[in-house]
Amino acid sequence: GARVLDACAAPGGKTAHLLERDPSLRLTALDIDPKRLEAVHATLRRLQLRGDVRLMAVDAASARDEWWSGEPFDAILLDAPCSATGIVRRQPDVRLHRRAADIDALVKLQARLLDVLWAKLAPGGVLLYATCSILKAENAAQVEAFLARTPDARACPLPETFGHASGPGRQRLPGEGGGDGFFYARLLKGTD
Repeated sequence: GARVLDACAAPGGKTAHLLERDPSLRLTALDIDPKRLEAVHATLRRLQLRGDVRLMAVDAASARDEWWSGEPFDAILLDAPCSATGIVRRQPDVRLHRRAADIDALVKLQARLLDVLWAKLAPGGVLLYATCSILKAENAAQVEAFLARTPDARACPLPETFGHASGPGRQRLPGEGGGDGFFYARLLKGTD
């Protein structure tokens, strides 16, 4: 099976979905918070999902690689920490608790995650970048800046059936289709 990394895995819904779609995956799921990683384990146990899965409480943004075998991943899912402005419809207090300094720190963390994880992706591999944000700085501008500084990265076209075009990705706004707002972009690593 393909080697897949779920870089910010808690609470485990996406990890579970990956395993449901392809039980043969060799899946590594990381989260910085050990307690939140327990939720991933509980989700997999509740859904009776088994397979070649490693759950590790590590900081995916750290340059320290003791968790990584050195074997590149075929695909990486980065559901990056973000402002959560896309879920304000369900959690209105998000508006009250976010400050400009928080956004700046999150944008820097997202950039660091992209850079650190890109080095762990195999040539020809795909990184899916996602946030539950509606802020351009965390979404289209973040991916555009990454593409500008990363010569072996290119954005893959995405189907137009979901959300609307937003730079190199797709954006869905809160309330569209009754759901939350979020952004995603698919990035391909060159083979030369």
